[in-house]
Amino acid sequence: MSGTAVRKERKRIAEILQEQGLISEEQVRQAIAVQQRSNKRLGEILVDLGFVSEHELADALARQTGYSRVHLDQVAVPREVLELFPRELLERYDMFPVALDGDRLLVAMADPSNVLAHDDARAVSGRDVVPLVASIGEIRRALGRHFAGGVDWDQLVEWPEGGSDGANAEDLDEDPVVESPTIRLVNAILVQGIREGASDIHIQPEDDRVRVRYRVDGRLRDSMEFSRRLAPDVVSRLKVMANLDITMQRKPQDGRLRVKVDGQPVDVRVSTIPTIHGEKVVLRALSRSHGVISLDRMPFQPENMNAVRSMLRHPQGLILVTGPTGSGKTTTLYSFLQALNAPDVNIITVEDPVEMRIPGLVQVALNPRGGVTFASALRAILRQDPDIVMVGEMRDAETAELAVRAALTGHLVLSTLHTNSAAGAVTRLLDMGIEPFMLSGTLVGIVAQRLVRRLCRACRQPVETLNEFELEFLGPVGPELTIYRAVGCHRCGGTGYAGRTVLEEALLVNRDVRRLIRDGADEDRILTAARAAGMVSLRESGVRLVLAGESTVDEVLRSIYTVDDHGDGPEIAWDQADEVPHGNGESETR
Repeated sequence: MSGTAVRKERKRIAEILQEQGLISEEQVRQAIAVQQRSNKRLGEILVDLGFVSEHELADALARQTGYSRVHLDQVAVPREVLELFPRELLERYDMFPVALDGDRLLVAMADPSNVLAHDDARAVSGRDVVPLVASIGEIRRALGRHFAGGVDWDQLVEWPEGGSDGANAEDLDEDPVVESPTIRLVNAILVQGIREGASDIHIQPEDDRVRVRYRVDGRLRDSMEFSRRLAPDVVSRLKVMANLDITMQRKPQDGRLRVKVDGQPVDVRVSTIPTIHGEKVVLRALSRSHGVISLDRMPFQPENMNAVRSMLRHPQGLILVTGPTGSGKTTTLYSFLQALNAPDVNIITVEDPVEMRIPGLVQVALNPRGGVTFASALRAILRQDPDIVMVGEMRDAETAELAVRAALTGHLVLSTLHTNSAAGAVTRLLDMGIEPFMLSGTLVGIVAQRLVRRLCRACRQPVETLNEFELEFLGPVGPELTIYRAVGCHRCGGTGYAGRTVLEEALLVNRDVRRLIRDGADEDRILTAARAAGMVSLRESGVRLVLAGESTVDEVLRSIYTVDDHGDGPEIAWDQADEVPHGNGESETR
C-alpha cells in the first residue's frame, strides 16, 4: 500500500471522528504533523495526543470497516480458544481470540484490514477467521489478563526478609528449579502486579480456577487466572519466599518478603487465610523506591496545610490522622515525621508493620507473639527519652490512654484512628474511655482524609450538562468553570483515571474547640466551631478537586458520603452539609 493510500484511509477515520464531533480540523492537522515523524497509525496518534479515547477510535474503526465492535474488558475467553495461538503472534499483530462460532474463529483486532494478520491467524488456528474490532489497549490488557507468561524473569530477584538463611540473588540464579512452571507463574504474578502499580495482589481460589486480581488506584480488577490444580504449589512457593510454615494450611499466617523489579526494591507483605476452596493469599506491595512524600508536596488545601504546620510546631500534645483502611494515613504520618526529623530530636515509632525506613528514626515493629504490642512498646518507648512518639494505630483503650498520658507528660505523640471525620475522632476517644479533661488538654489537631482517583489527563472530557445529583453536590457553578468526566484510554487501562490524590480536612484545636471537648459536646458542635475557625471540610475539598478538573463528582461521593435510612429509603447525609464557596484560587489544580 502506498503512502498516499495510507493517508487516504486515515483521513477517512478522521472524517468519521469529525462527523461525530470528537475532533476538529486543527487537531487532525496536528496529528498528521506528528504522523509524518513516526510510524504510528493516525488513529493511535489521535489517542496519544488525548484528542479521542481508545474506545472512540475503535468505534470509528468499526463504523469504517463494517466489522462488529467487541469490548474485550468485559469478555472472559475460554482456555481452549486461547490455546489456538501463541502469545507472540497475538502481540505481533495486536489481536486476541474471542470465541469459536462453529468452524469460525472470532478474533479481535486493532487493525482488521491487516491481510497478513488474517492469513497468519487462519494458518495457525486452522479455522476461518472473523475479525472483530477492539482497541489496542483492550487487546494488551487482555493479553496481560489471560497469560501469565511473557515476563523477563531476570528482572525479579527475591530473598526472604531478615536473617542469612534466606536466599539471595546468587542463590536464586543457581537454583536448579528456577525454570519450574510454579516459580515462573509466581514471578509473573509479582512482576506484572508491581509493574502495573498494584498496591495489593489477590490470589483467590475458586471452585474450578484461581483468580489473580490487582488493586490499582484503590480498585480491584481481574488480571489473570490459572488452573486450580496449581494453587497448592503457588501458595507453597509464596510461603517459602516469606519464611512461612508450608505445612500449616488451616490457620492464617502473615509474613514478609522483598523483591527487586526492574532494579527497584519492593517490600511485600504476605497474608494467607484458609477458605472453602483452599488458601487465599493477599500480597501488599510497598515500594521502597518512592520514598517519603515531603510535607511541601502533600496535595492539601492551603488552609488545611497551614493548620497542619501549626500542629507540627507544638512541642507536645496529640496529633491524629483518621480515615478508613487504605486512605493513606501512614503515608501522611511519614510525611509529618520527616518534617519533624532533626539531629537534636529523638523520634521513636512503633508500627505494624514498619512500611518504610526513615534514616534518623528509631522504628519498632510490632511482634505480638514476642510480647511487643502497641501498649507494651509504648511503655518501653517512654523510658527511651523520646521527644516525639509515633504509634501506628490506636486499636484499644489501653493504647489510647497511654498515648494521651504520654502527651500530657511533655511528648508530641502522633497516631492514627479509624473514624469518618476529624470531629468524629473526638467522640471515638471519649467512647474508648479517655476523660474529656485529659483529651482537651492534650489534643493538638486531627487530620481526616480519603484517597480518590485522579482523572486521566489523556482522555478526560468536559461535561456539557450537569445532572441533578452533580448540581446538588457542587452547588452553583459559574459558566467559566469546566467539569470533566472519565472516559478511558490505553494510558489509564480503560478506567478513565490515573493515579490518586487526597481529600482532607484539618481540625486545629483552638480555645473554642478545646472548651467544647472538655464539656463533652457532640460532633456537630465541634464541627461548627472548626468551620468557623476556617477549616476546609472533606466535602469542600472534594468540590475544589472536581472544579479543578482533577476528579469527578461520582468518585468524590464514593469516598465521603454516608447513607442513613430514613423511613422511605436511603438518603445522602453529607459529611458537611454547608454551602461550599467557589472563591478565587479555591479550584487550583493540586
